[in-house]
Amino acid sequence: MSLHIPSADELPPLEPSDLRALPVFPLPRVVFFPGTALPLHLFEPRYRDLIQDCTTVGPNAMAVSLLLPGYEDEYERQPPIAKVSGVGRIVWHEALADGRHDVVLVGMGRAHLREMPMEGRLYRRAEASMLEDEGSAGSAELSALLSCASAVSAFLRTTHPEFSLGLDEGAAPGRIADVIADRLIADSGERQEILETLDVHERVVRVTSSVSALLAEIQLAGGGGTVH
Repeated sequence: MSLHIPSADELPPLEPSDLRALPVFPLPRVVFFPGTALPLHLFEPRYRDLIQDCTTVGPNAMAVSLLLPGYEDEYERQPPIAKVSGVGRIVWHEALADGRHDVVLVGMGRAHLREMPMEGRLYRRAEASMLEDEGSAGSAELSALLSCASAVSAFLRTTHPEFSLGLDEGAAPGRIADVIADRLIADSGERQEILETLDVHERVVRVTSSVSALLAEIQLAGGGGTVH
C-alpha cells in the first residue's frame, strides 16, 4: 500500500498546548530536521507508552532528541540529550500485534527543550519553545548549495536511480538547507550543529561546505562530474 506523507506546510502548526508537555524520544545518531519525514519503530515499553499517550490523550506530536556522547551507561535512566531538537507531528501510526508500533513523523520545526519531571511516566517530556529562522541567504549562496547537492545527487542516482533530494523549489532557503542536510550529511554531530544554526545564511554556508567536501571525496574516488 502506498502511503501519502503530507508536507509540513500541509499540516496545522503546533499549538502552545502541544508544546507545553511534549513527549521526547531520545535516539543515538538521529537528528530530525524540519520539513523531513522520519519513520520510527517503537518497541521499548516506555516508548510504547509514549506513542499510546500521543495518539489517545495527545499531543499528536513529539520531539526527537539526539543522545549526547556517553549516553550508553545511562541509557536505561535519563542520559543527557541535545536541548535543541526537531519536533514533528505524527502523520501515520500502526500498532502491531506484538505491541510494537510503526510511526511516521513530519518535522514541523526546531525547538529548545526544558525537561519536566516524569511524574510516574516511563518516558521523558519537555516544555518546548519553537525556534525561528533568523535572516536569509543570498541567491549566490543558495545557488552554490543547490549546485553541489545536485552534483552529489547525480552521482548517487548512478547506483540508486530512485534517489531524490525531495526539494520543494519554492521553499525558503533555510528549509532547503535543512532538507539537503537531512539527505546528504550523515555525521550526527555535524547534523546537530546544523540543526542548532538559526542564522539562515550561516546554515546554508555550513551545509554547502559539508556537501562540497562530500562531492570532493566522490570526485577523488573517481565518481566523476564537476560543479558548474
